[in-house]
Amino acid sequence: MAGIFGVVSKKNCVEDLWIGTSYLQHRGHGKCGISYLDNNSNGGKLEVLTKSGDFQGQFNLCPPDLLDIRLGLGVISGDRQPLSELSKSMGVVVGYDGNVINYEELKNHLLGKGASFSGHNSPEQISDTALITKIIARKPSFEQGVKRLSELMKGDFAILGLTNEGIYAARGWGRKPLILGEKQGSYAVSSESVSFNNSGFEILRDVNPGEILFLDPNGVHPIMNLNFNEEHIKFGTFEWIYTADPCSVIDKRVVAEVRKRIGGGLARRYPIEADLIFPFPDSGRFHAIGYSQESGIPYEEVLTKYSSFARSYMPSNQEERQMRAKLKLNLIPGSVKDKITIGVEDSIVRGTQMINKVKELKEKGAKEVHLRIACPPLMESCGYGKTTRNHNECIARKMSIESIRNFLGVDSLGYATIEDLEEAIDLPSEKLCLECWGFH
Repeated sequence: MAGIFGVVSKKNCVEDLWIGTSYLQHRGHGKCGISYLDNNSNGGKLEVLTKSGDFQGQFNLCPPDLLDIRLGLGVISGDRQPLSELSKSMGVVVGYDGNVINYEELKNHLLGKGASFSGHNSPEQISDTALITKIIARKPSFEQGVKRLSELMKGDFAILGLTNEGIYAARGWGRKPLILGEKQGSYAVSSESVSFNNSGFEILRDVNPGEILFLDPNGVHPIMNLNFNEEHIKFGTFEWIYTADPCSVIDKRVVAEVRKRIGGGLARRYPIEADLIFPFPDSGRFHAIGYSQESGIPYEEVLTKYSSFARSYMPSNQEERQMRAKLKLNLIPGSVKDKITIGVEDSIVRGTQMINKVKELKEKGAKEVHLRIACPPLMESCGYGKTTRNHNECIARKMSIESIRNFLGVDSLGYATIEDLEEAIDLPSEKLCLECWGFH
């Protein structure tokens, strides 16, 4: 999972690049990078900088008199991005949000064609971004390269390609969002519209599935439509449930409002008398607000999130996940004593965090702890980088809902249904990606 942001302008846009990329930090941790064309130096050369760590800690906001940036690309990711590639047909710097399901097949295809890769700790550890960048650069134009990628890969993608003239933007089959923004003399494209909120950009529209565009200081120019079969276009359901920032608008739907509607659906499906509704922060917050608004039960935050911790599902091993889960949430003293409580969470993958917090809630005096989950039980790994990458980590594959309830120690457990998601998102199930819940 990654966040990608690009901006083109007739004037210095260094602040827009920094702000727009910063607001995508929730989409990834571990690596970050920028690429830009500085009019003050280097004779029009594209600079590429990649670092380990979070974006704001690694890239300071440069004063405009030091850099005169008219074209820029920023990436938040778990792998090294953006990547540059020079071939006889083009020079391009690529930022990528996506997941290649047939990774080994693509890698062997490229190696068989004589491609080579450098800069990796191990010859076997070639990143998805390196693969897709190499495929794109082997064609005579960016759009033809993306078209070839769409023919070869299984998975999904959103891609930005920075050149000396502007920025290409390409969206795959729909699971990875990409949205356009505009303000006076500037155009931007981002994984999420939250990038625009405090920099003056207004939403133009979403990049449509299968669409390839080119942004320059004169506007947004359609280049190609990949003309995917309509039945293959699927939107990323987890963007609305968990991934996206609540302030973002994903495919014309405000994320916070969708979450509140899911919460309202949970309240109607599983009515219960209680003293308070509380979220598991941060992603459970708007689901819980919707539950409270629908049920009339007071909303209260009894758990606070220690802001320095990343999302607890992101660490790659179970030991680190357990430690983050243990430390991330703090219970406000006295907030649940002698109360019947309903906790609302976006999803349960492994139950790592939940089992510890339910135990603590009861130890601190909660009469009852009921749990509501804003999606169906997760049954499969996600090939698109949204939930978990290993089937066996899904607790719902091993236990019935009643067994999960007993395991977590809650008094009742209720999951949202596919019908609840359809109603809240206002899209039919055939347009939603539902594979992690076992629907293909």
